[in-house]
Amino acid sequence: MIAAMLFSWLQGAGFYHDLHKQAVELLPPGNSKFWLDVGSGPGLVSRLAAQRGYQVMGIDSDAPSIQAAKLIAGSQGLSIDFRLGDAYHLPSETADVISAASLLAVLPDREKGLTSLWRAVRSGGSLLIIEPTDQMTTENAEKLIQQNDLPRKRIEGLRMWASARQGNIVTPAIFESLGTATAKFTPLLHGLVGGWVISKA
Repeated sequence: MIAAMLFSWLQGAGFYHDLHKQAVELLPPGNSKFWLDVGSGPGLVSRLAAQRGYQVMGIDSDAPSIQAAKLIAGSQGLSIDFRLGDAYHLPSETADVISAASLLAVLPDREKGLTSLWRAVRSGGSLLIIEPTDQMTTENAEKLIQQNDLPRKRIEGLRMWASARQGNIVTPAIFESLGTATAKFTPLLHGLVGGWVISKA
């Protein structure tokens, strides 16, 4: 329950919402295509995808997070299917878009998780990975806060996020395990976070 409350609070931060909105907008409008948000937490990426016209399902292994996601989406009038599930047991070719935000770094087996995510992408679909980069340090976060050009709502969340994730990042080399797939990188939040879009032929 504490984790769900903390993530719900963080997802309400202006900087956090904006960077995830930018990441979701790396994909074209949905036109009712199917988006599966893995490790959805309280559902920010799921909601942003639904607002882009996708049919969305969010899965997470934490029941309180799923409950929070349902409540928030319902309060916004969004029809999103949230269910319990995990990254390692996804059916093959499940969705046109698979997303995983701040998930890979916390998985015990990152490569197994990435392989599972990739296997679940339909032919012609895309995998969206959103993760802090090696620039996500407490020093860089503080510099960015002091520049005063970020939304101020819950800005303390950036300090907390940097402290929690410093030194625990996903290196881009992991995407080489997908073989010939090319990961297109987009810096987010002034480079402290990255968005990787990997398209499947």
